[in-house]
Amino acid sequence: MYQRNRIFVPECKKRFAFLMARHGESIWNQDSRFTGWTDIPLTERGREESRRIAHSLVYHRISLTIMYTSTLQRAIDTSNIIKNEMNREIPVYTSWRLNERHYGKLEGVPRQHVRVNYGEKYTKMLRCNYHIKPPTDIDYVSLNEYPIFRNCYYKRIKNGESKEDVLARMLPYYENDILYSMTKDNNIPLIVTHKHTARVLMKHLLKISDHDFEKYEIPSKKIFYIVLDEFMEYKEHEELSY
Repeated sequence: MYQRNRIFVPECKKRFAFLMARHGESIWNQDSRFTGWTDIPLTERGREESRRIAHSLVYHRISLTIMYTSTLQRAIDTSNIIKNEMNREIPVYTSWRLNERHYGKLEGVPRQHVRVNYGEKYTKMLRCNYHIKPPTDIDYVSLNEYPIFRNCYYKRIKNGESKEDVLARMLPYYENDILYSMTKDNNIPLIVTHKHTARVLMKHLLKISDHDFEKYEIPSKKIFYIVLDEFMEYKEHEELSY
């Protein structure tokens, strides 16, 4: 159910805003496998979640003019479903800088396998810690039938990224492209991205310490409506249900 009160969209030209949502459920989300840069399709539930994002935006009377997403198909499909459900021609720009955290040799490995072989404490650190990188000594052979996104940056991080790495490669795109688009025609862009990409961006905006970040979670089935001040610094945000 949507929250009952619609949000107030700021009209002041010296205030800026954008939205951010996670892509719909993928097959490996459903199977509880590490996904990363492997190009996994949405489940039917994920497609329905994408439609519900669109319905929530319509309910809150938010008129999208531009969307940003990653180069991974689950995020692109989510974006296109939102656009089609809203029945609007909205440009969708893709960038690998919005990709999910790359998990290296962990991609395709069930999370339960890591819990059993590395312990619950390490598995929690792997998921929550800002600096830790994925292990490279994995004794699990993943029969992966899906393609893995690769570019020139991939060679540098083939063994996986920390969340610190994710923020470092994502911020230039956020600051140079996404923020810039807000200065034109009162744009309120929507970023359709991934769990850990969203987490590190919120860490940056909220100035969350590395220690506190380990407890910070992105709530499920929420669209972030983020308001910035005239200097494009974080001011406040709301979480819209879908």
